[in-house]
Amino acid sequence: MIGDIPVLVLMKKPIVVGGNISVYDVAKLMVKENIHSVLVLTHKLNYEKIEVATDRDIINKVLIKKLHPGKIKVEDISSDKLITISSNTTIDEALKIMSKHKTNELYIVDEEGKIIGLISDEDIIHITPEIISTLRELVDYLLKIINEVTNENIPKIKNNSQINYKKCKNIKKIVSFK
Repeated sequence: MIGDIPVLVLMKKPIVVGGNISVYDVAKLMVKENIHSVLVLTHKLNYEKIEVATDRDIINKVLIKKLHPGKIKVEDISSDKLITISSNTTIDEALKIMSKHKTNELYIVDEEGKIIGLISDEDIIHITPEIISTLRELVDYLLKIINEVTNENIPKIKNNSQINYKKCKNIKKIVSFK
């Protein structure tokens, strides 16, 4: 079904910033781009590393501590705790991983481990109405077929309160819903 669709379909490009940019400038970028995190290219311990800075990091590590966001570098609050998934991960699996790790975004990596995109819970929420509409059309279509096969008068579903479950008992015998 819809949950079996790979996250690659919903993937968007991550935004990467240098570690020396101020938290203030990163926060402005997040608001402008309507995003909750950025990848941060840091220069710690004489090597480059990719980390992540989130809007939660800005709140918890800067604002709550009453630090000046214009004077703090984003690499000083970024974390190496990137949660990554492969491009063939399904939407259902991605949601379970988000829930398990208590994160809103997952970074998608290719076979070599290179970050190629990200998916957020908001991306999934935005397609939910389309999923529901598609499922409603599918159910209506199946009910039409069942009605033709059984010559019963099964009503078209408009909302859950209009379902007559007594009339629909035989549907479970004919069509198995997961």
